[in-house]
Amino acid sequence: MKISSGYATLCRYAAILPLAAWGLTCAPATAIAQQAAGYPARTVRIIAPYAPGGAVDALARVIAQALSESVGKSFIVENRAGAGGNIGLAAIAKASPDGYTIGVGAANMLASNRALYKSLPFDTVTDFAPVGFIGSVPFVLVVHPSLPAHNLAELPPVLKARAKQLAYGSSGIGNTAHLFGELLNKKVGADMVHVPYKSGGEAIKDLLGGRVQLLFSTLVDVLPQIEQGTVRPIALASSRRAPSLPDVPTFAESGMEGFEAPTWFGIIAPAGTPEEVIAFLNGEMRTALTRPEVKARLVRLGLETTVMTASQFRAFILAELGKWERIVKESGARVE
Repeated sequence: MKISSGYATLCRYAAILPLAAWGLTCAPATAIAQQAAGYPARTVRIIAPYAPGGAVDALARVIAQALSESVGKSFIVENRAGAGGNIGLAAIAKASPDGYTIGVGAANMLASNRALYKSLPFDTVTDFAPVGFIGSVPFVLVVHPSLPAHNLAELPPVLKARAKQLAYGSSGIGNTAHLFGELLNKKVGADMVHVPYKSGGEAIKDLLGGRVQLLFSTLVDVLPQIEQGTVRPIALASSRRAPSLPDVPTFAESGMEGFEAPTWFGIIAPAGTPEEVIAFLNGEMRTALTRPEVKARLVRLGLETTVMTASQFRAFILAELGKWERIVKESGARVE
């Protein structure tokens, strides 16, 4: 069996970034093929590092169903929530690198947490092997209908007049929604209280009940409520408007810079997972993302899908580390 050209290229560039840091080695192709022979022979576990009811869980289930149908073996979702996704990612990092435990990684878990937390139970660069990119989705700032602000220009006076009286929710400490909330506090001179939840679904429930008044949420989580009119969209944290919300402007269009960073999601595996297994999973993912029924499900969740090879996903993560480090620094957020 011949080593793929992409893999051979990576081997040539090992001096730039050791492949062992991404769970790959330049081992002989025959040995790798033997390791991957017959894969998968049993159920594959996909760890979702957030509780049921949120974006990460929803995407994990779409991918699990798509892979189960195409591969002919069961891919099941296991929720391991807590610590902004760090508990789930630590479980992935510590799992046996045999391809039978993979998981969902997102922008906050793989990029911003590295700058946000003083210490982590894993290293983004050395402990994971990127498998495949799923897509990206913008965050949208929504408010409870009782809040007297219908656009971004009307929001700062309301926030400053009710310092420490208003609360914003998020799906966990260190989540992108938490960072954007602190960034908004800093930019407008507000003092909103942060209320973290275990999932986006729980945060939305309390927003609907008025227990928090603002929320940065992915379209995956909050689009149904926007369409029902039970929450009010203010601005989109993205570089461009979303097709599903064409009338909602971006933060930049509304006169506030610094929120041009949609969150993204992908599948990762423990470092050391055989390259042929990663190549197999990446190929199945890329095929699944082009299937009309899978793409339609993801679009309904507000996701913009993008097909990447494993090496492209790896390069993407490296580029994102610097971008999210700047966002964390500007927000002033820090988790000990």
